[in-house]
Amino acid sequence: MRFLFHPMVVHFPVALWLTSFVFDLLYAAKRQRFFASVSAYLIGFGLVGAAVSIVLGFVDYIPLVAEGVGQAFVDRHRVHSYVAYGSTAAYTAIFLARWRWRVMPMAVYVGTAGVAAVLIFLTALLGAEIRRVM
Repeated sequence: MRFLFHPMVVHFPVALWLTSFVFDLLYAAKRQRFFASVSAYLIGFGLVGAAVSIVLGFVDYIPLVAEGVGQAFVDRHRVHSYVAYGSTAAYTAIFLARWRWRVMPMAVYVGTAGVAAVLIFLTALLGAEIRRVM
């Protein structure tokens, strides 16, 4: 089996996005714009990391299929990838909404961040399970 790059980089968007949620909670508690700005940067860097992760996922996937990776692995990863793409879409929407509307109700601000944090947490759990069974 060849060296896989995708598992090495997927941790960055997960860590950046979960950390952004901590800064969102700090912003909600302290109402200091600094925390919102840090969260925005973390989300943006996480989006870059997610793009790299997606590209490397396909780079790794094509040779794995040629090597005969089992259909069960492919099926299990498909579910994981749907949740991962959903997480990426959620953080993209949050990033764009916060860029477009600087002021939004705090319930919307924290609520959307909480939903996205749960999605990326589920993505991480599913990814860890895939790695464990490999």
